[in-house]
Amino acid sequence: MIKQAATYLMLAIVILTGCKKAFTPTVTSSNANILVVEGLINTGTDSTVITLSRTVLVNNKTTANPERGAVVTVENAQTTVLTLPEIAKGIYAWPQVSLDKTKQYRLRIKTSNGKTYLSDLVDVKITPPIDSVGYNITGNGLQIYANTHDASNSSRYYRYTYRETWRFHARYPSNFIYQIGILDILPRTPAQQIYYCYGTDTSAHTVLNSTALLSQDVAYQAPITTILATSEKIEMKYSILVRQQALTKAAYTFYDNLKKNTENLGSIFDAQPSTLIGNIHNIADASEPVIGFICAGTTYAKRIYILKEALPKSFETEPGILGCKIDSAYNGSVPSKPNGAQISYYTLQALTQPPPQGAGNPIEPFGDFPNFINPQAGRGHIELAKTDPSTNGYLFSSVPCTDCTIRGKVSVPYFWK
Repeated sequence: MIKQAATYLMLAIVILTGCKKAFTPTVTSSNANILVVEGLINTGTDSTVITLSRTVLVNNKTTANPERGAVVTVENAQTTVLTLPEIAKGIYAWPQVSLDKTKQYRLRIKTSNGKTYLSDLVDVKITPPIDSVGYNITGNGLQIYANTHDASNSSRYYRYTYRETWRFHARYPSNFIYQIGILDILPRTPAQQIYYCYGTDTSAHTVLNSTALLSQDVAYQAPITTILATSEKIEMKYSILVRQQALTKAAYTFYDNLKKNTENLGSIFDAQPSTLIGNIHNIADASEPVIGFICAGTTYAKRIYILKEALPKSFETEPGILGCKIDSAYNGSVPSKPNGAQISYYTLQALTQPPPQGAGNPIEPFGDFPNFINPQAGRGHIELAKTDPSTNGYLFSSVPCTDCTIRGKVSVPYFWK
């Protein structure tokens, strides 16, 4: 019996591993140009923001395809209650407005090509507060979660979005700046500080949670996102603003299918793609596909901060730019001015004596000008005009390694504390 079971097991392994065959999908060259509608009719204290776009081919270099020049209005069953102006490309919004929460609402869209789209009338869903946002330390990082409950047991279906902000620094500090126009090395002023910056990111995945199978409408430690222990996001200070929205069952089903169709694909155990059935329709052609599901209701947001000092010392964060190098330039070296815009690099610090040499030291000998700074110049010497005669030279590196504004902003966010 054991030998027979072992034979079946080996046969199963051979079948599963031997039937793999390379598959190259055929990418269509025709764009369906389907209208995509995203947003919420907000009846609470937040703005109503609707984003309109069109689908693009998967092999397109540009993924953004905003729908410009549309007329977007919010209606109830009797009349139009709000017209949303286009505040940016494909983004239509209106600040806080108080809407009657006992009525039903829908969205009407008239595109620039004359077509009109109408969403179904939907009830207003009141979102309960977020009790808390926290995190658990896992083997490879942090698991951010949210807790909430609804004593009336009427929410049951939840959708989460979030916005992350973090303070980080460049790989190397830059105390001097190379001025191209006057060919001089000058001390960097406080206004020219480019070492500390703030980065931001928004949720790119559909985050859902349901308490429909529970006796009480309580969501405990609903997963929001994961941060790796090596992430630059937690190298200094990290903040996340989590926004919670209560959904109807129909809306939850739509977003759940959207998640399965766009994120949970790639293995034999994943669900097969299914048709996305939203609640927005072309009033003249019901067969035209439209991607989106319009809801009406309120949202609730909560922010937390996480300090590096509160995390395990075993967490070793990595800089966002890898492969950074340091080199040195010597005053009075053979003049050979590099040309081109790429010489606008940033110096690190002045040298009052020759840099130390030895095993493991990243500094190369004086005058060795690496081509990763200026590929046009090749390897050679660089003239540092009008430099301080008390210095022997400067350490320098590439812009991405010394300028944090390549990946963030120096200005402190208004909410930061």
